[in-house]
Parts: sequence; structure tokens; C-alpha cells
Amino acid sequence: MDDLLIDVGESASGGLDPASRPAAGPSIAAWQAASGHFERYAYPAGRRGVDPVHVHEDVQICLSLNFPGRYRSGRWTRDVPTGALSVVDAWEPHAAEDPCDRPVEARYWVLYVAPERWDTLAADIGAAPRAGIHVSTDVAAAGAFATLHRRSRDGADALEQEERLVTFIARLLPSANRSSAPGNAAPPASTSHITSDRLDRARDYVQAHAFGRIALADVARECGVSPQHLSARFRARFGVPVHRFQTLLRLDRARRLLAAGASAGDAAAACGLSDQSHLTRHFRRYLGTTPGRYGRAAARRVKTGTASST
Repeated sequence: MDDLLIDVGESASGGLDPASRPAAGPSIAAWQAASGHFERYAYPAGRRGVDPVHVHEDVQICLSLNFPGRYRSGRWTRDVPTGALSVVDAWEPHAAEDPCDRPVEARYWVLYVAPERWDTLAADIGAAPRAGIHVSTDVAAAGAFATLHRRSRDGADALEQEERLVTFIARLLPSANRSSAPGNAAPPASTSHITSDRLDRARDYVQAHAFGRIALADVARECGVSPQHLSARFRARFGVPVHRFQTLLRLDRARRLLAAGASAGDAAAACGLSDQSHLTRHFRRYLGTTPGRYGRAAARRVKTGTASST
């Protein structure tokens, strides 16, 4: 992700001094993850601010969490309501500004996706090409984006992030980019009905590769369908998304290893997790305990069983 200032002295609001942004600037958090480059901005309460015109080499998606925003470019002015998502195309010159003074800390969550990846995901669902600046007020899309943002910050693995990104794009594009022309309404052939045996094949593929790194595209290729369509149908048939199915398989193996006396670190490595803390997060989330507590409880059961049999 590359952020290039065009002209630091140029304002997109017809001369309003961009120095009205706080002198110290916003509070910023940024991290790189499997699904893209993430940022979080928090502007303290104060006078309305205006940024200089700039561009990004990636597609920018921004969630205005608790305060509205506005984009200006040579072609458009786009107001962004509180809670809405905005999409700015790659290399589209634009400037962000506050529509009014900020009575509270204004917070924004941002994701940058490489245009090539965006185009591939869009093509899978028959969406129109990228163009300019769009605003979406779709609540489901905003919720999917917020979950993706949180889970990437929590260190979710690549498969989960990929599936959440695919789900988010599928929800966002119909309200933001998909053409309403009748000729563009039909989905591509790759999203035709997935038979039960193909879904079983996808499940078996995940089972066979549960402890290694797999991509949603690999599973979809096994079925001959698009990743987006597979994700939706897999969840409908098995009750969980693909990434959670893999996680549950890993947890099942970890439980068995811990019960047999393995350390949490060894169990994490054997299950294909990056480290012990990753395993601990999964245990807390899905089992409500930690690997250490689980292992100790299993050891006590073994000792009790041995003592009672003597």
C-alpha cells in the first residue's frame, strides 16, 4: 500500500486551510495482514478538518464508525453518513473532510485491497468494474467489514481473513458497484448450483489439509466454483464457514494431544497454528478455557482413573 501526497498545500474544499486538522494529527494504528493493509484513525474533538488531495495505489474501504465524513475529488462530492462505508478506487485523487466540527472523537477504520485482488473477487460475483468513489449504507456490509477488521487485529489466520474478505465484498458490491442493468444481473457460470457431493468434496479437502495452510481458492478449485459461492453454500450445508471448520478440526486434535500429555506449544505446532498464544485464543473462544487448564484437567482424570482401578 502506497499513499502519495499530490500537493500538501492544496485543499479540496476551495481554500479551507488544511491546518484545521489537529496539529498533533490523529491517533493512528496500522498493521499488515493476509487480507490487506489495515488502519484505524481517531481524531480528537475539535474544529472541522480538511485533508490535502492524495491518492492510493490500492482500493480504499473506510468505515465511518461514529462520525460522518465527506470526500471531494475533481469529479464528485460524496457525503458519508455515520456508520456507512466508502470505497475509493485505486489512483483516484481525493480529499477527506469533516462536514462539521467534531463534538466527539471521530473514529474511522480503513482497509486497502490491491486492485488486482479486488477485481478477481468482483468478477466472481459478476460485479461491475471499479469506478471512482462510492458510498454504501448497507448495515450487513458494514458489520462484515467491522468483523474482518477486528479479527485481522486479533491475528486471525489467512483462511479466516480470506473468507471474511470474500463475504464482505459479496455483501458490499451489490449496493456499491454492481450494475443494475438486466444484462449484468446473471451470475457467472462458476457460481452455478453446487451439488452435495461437491460440498462433501470441499469438506474432505479441508479435513485432509486441516493442519497446513490452505486458501479458500484451493478449496473452491477442488469443487470447480468461485470462492464466494463456495463460502456461502458450505456454511448453509455444514452450519459453519470453511475457516471455522478447519479451526474446529485443529481444536479436536489439540484436545487429544493435550489429554495425552503434550505441552500447549507442541500441540499448537502439531495442529498447524503459529504459536501457543494462537491456540490459547482459539481455546478461550470456542471452549471457554485455556490449553493449560484443559491439559491439567485431563491429567487429573487419568490419575483418578488409574487410582480407582488399582
